Amino acid sequence: MTTLLHISDLHFGRILTDVLEGLERSIRVLAPDMIIISGDLTQRATAKEYQQAADFLSSLNTPYFIVPGNHDLSTLRVVERFICPWRNWKKWIQSDLEPQFSTENYQLIGINTARKAGFYMDWSRGRISPSQIQQITQQMSHAPQHQLQLLVAHHPFWLPPQYEARHLIGGRDKALTSFRGSGLDLILSGHVHIDYCHVLDGMIISHAGTTTSDRLLPDTPNSFNVIQGDKNRLTIARHHWQQGEFQLSQSQAFHRKNGRWHEA
Repeated sequence: MTTLLHISDLHFGRILTDVLEGLERSIRVLAPDMIIISGDLTQRATAKEYQQAADFLSSLNTPYFIVPGNHDLSTLRVVERFICPWRNWKKWIQSDLEPQFSTENYQLIGINTARKAGFYMDWSRGRISPSQIQQITQQMSHAPQHQLQLLVAHHPFWLPPQYEARHLIGGRDKALTSFRGSGLDLILSGHVHIDYCHVLDGMIISHAGTTTSDRLLPDTPNSFNVIQGDKNRLTIARHHWQQGEFQLSQSQAFHRKNGRWHEA
């Protein structure tokens, strides 16, 4: 049974040290097959923050899979943002902005949804492009039928109604229409610092909150998700920071029937 640990929005530069240490303890106990990080590794995309993030990643004894978020682009250094936006990411983290990883049991496809600019005032918003949609759909469609298919992005494809003001990822409707029936099982994301799981068009949207930063919404603790199972059955356990450690808060079970996921 595959075990994946989904963390997000670490925000080095705004780290809660005790929570980071608690995360490291949880990783040792849970011993996941893979740690998935869905963006916002840093707060201001400075070299110092990237170095701190790189030190954390190098300390892990578990493989990790990571995509960037909007905070991993410089906000204040405008020349850097437009001329060499991913210089620090490629120097400190990895050269690939859209990694891929595959085993016998599961496939991870990462996409970069952060944009250096957009036709709107809030440049923290993300988009998925037609070429990204086409590539993902084709790759999922040609994957083995028994292989769990996961897409990792930073920006959300679904939000609870009370958080919809934070905006869904641009291009979402076209993406979901294309992904429907492609074999895609889960979309993992972050960005809005809340955790939830939701079935949408037969696919599971699993969202992690901010795992280690102090950028918390009211009554919303630091969190991470643990995904366990296979192509037919999955459990997603949401862990919250409580009383000095990460504790299981809620577990949701899902089963797949006729190519579509349903909550048990």
